[in-house]
Amino acid sequence: MARAFARSGCSRFAITDLKSLASTKDALLDINPKAQILSREGDIVDESFVNSFMTDVSNRFARLDYAVNCAGILGQSLYCHETPLSASDRIMDANVTGTWLTSKAALTLMLSQEPLDHPGQRGAIVNIASQLGIVGRPTAGNYVQWFLNNIH
Repeated sequence: MARAFARSGCSRFAITDLKSLASTKDALLDINPKAQILSREGDIVDESFVNSFMTDVSNRFARLDYAVNCAGILGQSLYCHETPLSASDRIMDANVTGTWLTSKAALTLMLSQEPLDHPGQRGAIVNIASQLGIVGRPTAGNYVQWFLNNIH
């Protein structure tokens, strides 16, 4: 996703993940050597991390025009009746709570900034959902069941 934005001309990026972001940073700099990149490893389920990251975004770039939430985990390939509650909680935390926390923090920042050229528009948030919300998989029952019950 970040590479697509870079190829489209975006030059300022704030990226986060649980693991190293070095390859993503390198890929962005290969596309645009002058790109400004803020990267921090952290967990989007940790509200203090999310808020701290968004403060860093504001301090570094002064505004946030686009936020894309594409973090998500599937977990182990287990049938629903085999999935322990702790594994289910981790999946839902990352895929649902993490998306909500990052959207909330991004929206808070966007509402505090001046509108863009479009009347009233202060930014855009895109949340990328899993294909498992519409395609079944026998060993992802817990995950798929949540989507079937909550996405209308």
